[in-house]
Amino acid sequence: MTDPFLPDSGAAVIPDKGTGLRILVVDDDRTLREGCVSVLQMDGHSVVSTGRGDEALDFVRRRRFDLVLVDLFLNNVSGMEVLKAAVEAHKGIIVVVMTGNPSVQSSIEALRAGAWDYLPKPFSASHLQVLVGRAAHAAAATRETRESIKPSALMTQNGAGESMELLGISPTFRKAVELAQKVAATDASVMISGESGTGKEMIAQFIHKHSRRTQRKLVPVNCAALPDNLLESEMFGYRKGAFTGADRDKAGLLEVANGGTLFLDELTEMTMPLQAKLLRVLQDGVVRRLGSETQDAVVDVRFISATNRDPQESVQQGLLREDLFYR
Repeated sequence: MTDPFLPDSGAAVIPDKGTGLRILVVDDDRTLREGCVSVLQMDGHSVVSTGRGDEALDFVRRRRFDLVLVDLFLNNVSGMEVLKAAVEAHKGIIVVVMTGNPSVQSSIEALRAGAWDYLPKPFSASHLQVLVGRAAHAAAATRETRESIKPSALMTQNGAGESMELLGISPTFRKAVELAQKVAATDASVMISGESGTGKEMIAQFIHKHSRRTQRKLVPVNCAALPDNLLESEMFGYRKGAFTGADRDKAGLLEVANGGTLFLDELTEMTMPLQAKLLRVLQDGVVRRLGSETQDAVVDVRFISATNRDPQESVQQGLLREDLFYR
């Protein structure tokens, strides 16, 4: 397949052809727009495209789409207006904003307005396929889990398959469990905050057990227990010869958690450079091991993180990247 955007980096990408999505592509760059349409149609999706923001507004108000890919900066009507109209018109619609001038502020503004993700330009066909594949999984998971999970169930199971009840009588605790149950029915990333000993990991286990990923692994990572260089090699893996003692290739925990959930305990203890690298995985699902010159794996991982700090204060204090937090 010819890549109309950027040269592929060698990562193997197998699109999910089992679920064709109804997709709207909005971009005033004709070459990029037609390239997106070609790639998406080859993967079995039904695609409508336009280069005009006003026409996109009409589309999202009159027709039902599973996914909208919209450029943030259009000539007549802004991509932000299209985003807001789509979210207002259709509950559960997935909107991804594309931009050639990405900034933390514009990205966060889009996420706050209801965007599911943002896609910096230029991007490869593989990158687009990975993102749309994740969107297809998210849409399917939301439908399936809403149908199969009873809202009143407050039971989970331990690793041995035995039932375990989350016991608690306070209204605050019950509200937290009910909220965890609702978010479990999606593939959304989750941030859990609370003082040490309040059961953050138990809530993470509960969310995983009530998700579509329950048959796959929940992989915990204590970000405060490992030095930065060791944490990076454990999470991303490494190639033979990447550093002294690396006598073989090793897959990282992100690859181990593929198809399942990665639980990042005490996320605010992770250094900023490592947070930036994690943000890239959240964005495109691609993992590059230490010492590798190519992209080594495409992973489908749900992220649950926890901190004993106030997340908003951590952002203000420079301990947590703002764009990572809003992811």
